[in-house]
Amino acid sequence: MNNINKYVELSAAMCKFYIILFVLLFSACDKDQFETNKGTFTDDRDGHEYKWVKIGDQIWMAENLAYVPYVCSPNSGCGIYVYSYSGEGAYGKNYTNYGVLYDWHTAQEVCPKGWHLATDEEWMTLELFLGMEFNDLDHPNGKGDEVNIGGKLKDADSGHWDEPNMGATNETGFSALPGGYLNKYDNRFYGLNRVAAFWTASEDEYYRAMNRKYSFHYNGRERESVLKEHGYSVRCIKD
Repeated sequence: MNNINKYVELSAAMCKFYIILFVLLFSACDKDQFETNKGTFTDDRDGHEYKWVKIGDQIWMAENLAYVPYVCSPNSGCGIYVYSYSGEGAYGKNYTNYGVLYDWHTAQEVCPKGWHLATDEEWMTLELFLGMEFNDLDHPNGKGDEVNIGGKLKDADSGHWDEPNMGATNETGFSALPGGYLNKYDNRFYGLNRVAAFWTASEDEYYRAMNRKYSFHYNGRERESVLKEHGYSVRCIKD
């Protein structure tokens, strides 16, 4: 009996050892994956591969989130919208190019494991790194044009942006794309090929939250407080 007990104890110890070894190896691989300046990762939920880029000390997705557990019609209010839902169906070319638009509440929940919706302050950290003046960071309207904030973030080569795509260099590799937005005042889509509009995770008041917008005719950025029911793109940031 003593030999059996020793065998069971040894087996349990070996099992624990291999579990710990697996966790350590997995953690090391995950860490190594993000030690370069750019790369790709796969969302385990649907197998979608995304580009990512390191800007300063932050790691951002370099593509709009395209996770689609379900799709809503514009007037349904269920929180996940594909830009051309009523024209091309759920998986048309605009989905391929620009991903999905989410309302604010849904946007809090859709980033892959290990990532999250960036806060207003995390966007400010990005903007400060790219040269914005500290006193301009919480300005409610357009700012950053004097240091070409929008131009440094906007995709410059894909042909998705309408002309003139002011200042676009994409020197950061962020590759902001003009997926437009869903306006819940009239349940219509606006800004395709002209505006990149992103949620932040930060509330402004009960019905409103902060966003970021980049336009084809402006090389700065806009920071607005908007209704949480609107549909905007999502860029996740690494935990």
